[in-house]
Amino acid sequence: MMRRRYVLAAALLTAASVVSTPVSAVAGEPTQDGRHCVLVVIGQHDSGELIMADAECFGTFAEAVTAASGGTVKAPVSATPESFLAGGGGVLMSTFTLGIHYDGYNGSGTSYTVVGSSCTGGYWNTPSSFDNKTSSSYNGCYKLRHYDNANRGGASYSAYGSGSTHNLYSFNNRTESVQYLP
Repeated sequence: MMRRRYVLAAALLTAASVVSTPVSAVAGEPTQDGRHCVLVVIGQHDSGELIMADAECFGTFAEAVTAASGGTVKAPVSATPESFLAGGGGVLMSTFTLGIHYDGYNGSGTSYTVVGSSCTGGYWNTPSSFDNKTSSSYNGCYKLRHYDNANRGGASYSAYGSGSTHNLYSFNNRTESVQYLP
């Protein structure tokens, strides 16, 4: 349980924006109005599809960090992901954040953060309400391959370089599944 809390805290440290009201999410459903959800990998099907726990969403960045860490990490109310990372809060993120997928360019807008323990080729199908909405992604893994259709189907676009955010110019609003590769 403690590991899961730290994994969630690490993923939330990479979120792109701060919102003001606590929310909850239905499994796999997106947040509204620029909020961010975290999905934790809990297994993998033989097909390679990742099995996720229910999405968890939080109001402010500070609340998210505190809740995810079980109260052991307390960020100031005014904390932003950038200020927290600059202060050394993101040490764990590269180990557990597979990718963050945004509906805006340059890591902006509504997002899904996918948190797991390895970049071995597993993939995630976006929920239907987030299908064809990804405009940029943060690479936690070295390579993220975006697919036009669910279950790694159709045309694909790859973004390279862990620790970086990529705009999906030619693949804007076309992603229905993402594969996480070393």
